[in-house]
Amino acid sequence: MIQAKTRVMSFAEYLDYDDGSDIRYDLLSDGALVEVPGEAWINNLLVKLLSARLEQVVDGSLIVAHVLTMQVEPIGDNRRSRHPDLLVLRPEHLQLPSLLTKTALLLGAPPPQLIAEIVSPGGPQSDHYRRDYEWKRQQYQDWGVPEYWIVDPHRAQVVVLVLKDGIYQEKIYTGAQRIESVAFPGVSISADTVLNKC
Repeated sequence: MIQAKTRVMSFAEYLDYDDGSDIRYDLLSDGALVEVPGEAWINNLLVKLLSARLEQVVDGSLIVAHVLTMQVEPIGDNRRSRHPDLLVLRPEHLQLPSLLTKTALLLGAPPPQLIAEIVSPGGPQSDHYRRDYEWKRQQYQDWGVPEYWIVDPHRAQVVVLVLKDGIYQEKIYTGAQRIESVAFPGVSISADTVLNKC
């Protein structure tokens, strides 16, 4: 079980926190730290494959995997921070002091162009499922992220959410269906390719 550290801190203190270990933490709404488990190898593989495809149509310096912290309003699991599996920044992000010094996107910054999350195993009532399909969906929608991909190898589907009038509209892709990206129309990739099934 993942335990929260009892030390209470602000978001700025959280960004500066370093206990000397390799453990990564999220910040809860009450200011406590909670340990974030490491990424599964399949998640890392799928992120690498998707990054390589995106680099064909977008500047690779704008693609970030696993290392960036996003400040979010707490929803569901009360996390005030997220570490997206993959996101595509905007060129203006590369000038933000918070990104350059803390590898963080703070509330109020322009939203990333695209975020992709890889779903870990679990049924619809599990935290893994709810985190990606419900809580992050709401947080990224509130951020104004124009496109959010939920890559779900366990259900063999890629859910693409596109922001329209402030609300995500979803389309589910499976098998050989070609994913239609609004953010990057030049992307030509099937759901099976994203899921590493080809």
